[in-house]
Amino acid sequence: MRARRSSIGRLGPRRTACLLSALAATACLAPPPPIVVETPFGAVHAETQGTATEVAAMLEDLAPRVKALLPGSQDRSIDVWVQDELRVYRYHTRPESVRGFTLLAEEFRARRIHLQEDGQSPWYLAHELVHALIGEGWATLPGILEEGLADVIAEELNEGQRVHIRAHRLLNATAFSDGIELELAYRVPDGLLEPDASEGRRILPESAPELRRRLVLRLSESVPASVALELLATDRSRLHSRWPEIPEAYYGLAWLIVSRIHERSGLTGLFELCTRAAEARLALVPPAWLLEAAEIDLDTFDSAFLATCFSRDEFQRAIYLRPEAFAEAAIQGLRPLDERLDTRELFYLARPAFVLPDGGRVQLSTIGPLREEMRARAGTRESR
Repeated sequence: MRARRSSIGRLGPRRTACLLSALAATACLAPPPPIVVETPFGAVHAETQGTATEVAAMLEDLAPRVKALLPGSQDRSIDVWVQDELRVYRYHTRPESVRGFTLLAEEFRARRIHLQEDGQSPWYLAHELVHALIGEGWATLPGILEEGLADVIAEELNEGQRVHIRAHRLLNATAFSDGIELELAYRVPDGLLEPDASEGRRILPESAPELRRRLVLRLSESVPASVALELLATDRSRLHSRWPEIPEAYYGLAWLIVSRIHERSGLTGLFELCTRAAEARLALVPPAWLLEAAEIDLDTFDSAFLATCFSRDEFQRAIYLRPEAFAEAAIQGLRPLDERLDTRELFYLARPAFVLPDGGRVQLSTIGPLREEMRARAGTRESR
């Protein structure tokens, strides 16, 4: 302590101020969690031995697989801190919605990964490993698409979470398409309900006609195509200065673009676009190249197009993720039957179903949270 004071005393005023600021900043840094587990791919710091061991096993599993899947990845180790509250500094926590982030020393040189306690799923760790291990060959990739790249790789490496990731990001992307177009099919009583003497209830003849209604489910405010083009023309550093907390909708668009390129030409195809742009001395891959590779036309990026992006499993998972929104849409579509059928009859006589663009169906009665939401809303209306 004495030596430090005497050293500072010999510095000029400006250097003294800078050193004092650096010391203060260091004093304000959050300390690493106390338990450490070493792995060949980096050290894991956590609050408990169990968490440290669990995340260390995930790191050993995922790090080499991310390197193998990501073209132009760096061969390096990276430490992971698992924290109760995400923070770099003692008194500055990240928003609760953030489940992890990668702290950079400079571009393409990550210092460490931070994961939130209880948020250390393979999805989040694989996502952050992409940010930590991505190499300079990706320098021409627009900043937002690095987020999409990270999600696509996380999806590839976590088969058990794949449908969830895809459904989640497709729902995020609806802000750019002004929603999802839904087709609701249901059988129409219209005076055809007949008594069933044996059961003492009403039945609907098999010959009852089926009607279909088209609806648009909107989950958030619309984001114009001009913002999509702005995102695709923004590099990493400007991305975070322009949007300090990136909206979820932007992650959805980024994932969709990268996912569609991956389906058509693989991640090597996306990497080749970055190489081609660098060879042409372009700062970023032009948006037109990316949209062409993804087979996306922003002029026709609407609710009908987005509906075609869902598989049946993904659509069903989307309902589980947002049952209240899908319930409200279904109730609006079934409004003509409200006065004729109670909720139970609605499910089992009208047999409402969402019909996907490829003809697949999701029966409303098979989704428990959706059923409960619709019953709750019907009960509220009936009590008024």
